Amino acid sequence: MVPNKEEFFRKIRKGRFMKISILTPDLSLNCLGRAYLLAKILQRRYEIEIVGPMFGEGIWEPVSNDKSIKYRFIKISGRFKPYWQILKLIKKIDGDVIYASKPLFSSFGIGLLKKVLKKKPLVLDIDDWQMGFVRENYNKLSIYQHFRFIASSTLYFYNLGSYWNNLINEKLIYFADEITVSNNFLKKKYGGTIIRHGRDTDNFNPQKYNKKLLKEKYKINDSKKVIMFLGTPREHKGVEILINAVNMIKNKNIVLFIVGVEDDDNYCKKLTKKAGEILGDRCKFFNVQPFEKIPNILTLANVVVIPQKKNFATVGQVPAKVFDAMAMAKPIIATNVSDLPEILDGCGWIIEPENPEKLAKTIEYVLDNPEETEKMGQKARQKCIEKYSWDVMEKILVKIFKKYE
Repeated sequence: MVPNKEEFFRKIRKGRFMKISILTPDLSLNCLGRAYLLAKILQRRYEIEIVGPMFGEGIWEPVSNDKSIKYRFIKISGRFKPYWQILKLIKKIDGDVIYASKPLFSSFGIGLLKKVLKKKPLVLDIDDWQMGFVRENYNKLSIYQHFRFIASSTLYFYNLGSYWNNLINEKLIYFADEITVSNNFLKKKYGGTIIRHGRDTDNFNPQKYNKKLLKEKYKINDSKKVIMFLGTPREHKGVEILINAVNMIKNKNIVLFIVGVEDDDNYCKKLTKKAGEILGDRCKFFNVQPFEKIPNILTLANVVVIPQKKNFATVGQVPAKVFDAMAMAKPIIATNVSDLPEILDGCGWIIEPENPEKLAKTIEYVLDNPEETEKMGQKARQKCIEKYSWDVMEKILVKIFKKYE
């Protein structure tokens, strides 16, 4: 979508569109996903660049094929060099406005320095409760590990999981000129405007994808019913509970797809081993998928499950994949965590978290009532179009950034 003609030609006469530099804490990790989403929406109206450090080997795989985004980065190496390398990012930022993703040193901290040095407007986006993740991880440590964690957080302040990195930058958020957040928990805590993890509902459209052909491609028998978890498996996401729930279902034609597995991740290794032991060939694993292939994968699903646990890590988080599933008109079962009940009100099934028996019964109900679930899926898509599409998110974001033009 482009601006209306009058606005478009006004900007042409001025010589260029306003440029926004979106800062992300690491171009190599899934934290890039939120910055990428914001960039895709904002580039409809403005010139956009994503700036950040690259701690890994390259751009985060799911978005690495998209050449429409301009990236500017510093490759990070060494234990102590990162401090000086990250500071070099300041020179890479040349937008008229800075939009920092996450209150962390390597995004928001750099943005604050640029704001002070060059008097640039700074908008901060908070899509997760970062300190919630830190607290959840901290509570699992022994006394010895507590001391080690604090010491490591001090020495490697730049680390995304550092206690001090998260704490200090959280205290500095009110130096931002504006704040956007992804859910009601964060809005209540920090204020700001809610920008959901919206989806391009023109691309995520079930009418564009042939389920029969895709089943043939992935060698799935027509008699099989696919239960799908889509996302990066982490302990707080409740995938183990879903595995146990599927194991309780007697229908052997049900197969669980876990999509988003990282081969080199220790938790994913444990999860795949456990699922293999419990479900055998009733569970199939897929690696992290490029964003452009997500609609294909979702087309295969008979039901999508979002089994979030309820803890410090999840109360301030809304899984982006709920909007993928909604846009693709999928029946969705989710837990009563964060904003999921509000988002799926009238178009999904909500159960209490960490209850595999209830989850198993709900999955069976959804599969046994195809007419009802078809209608529910269509309601989910319509709600996504009306409330969570890129078109809707664009209007909200333009109101925020228009004052800086």
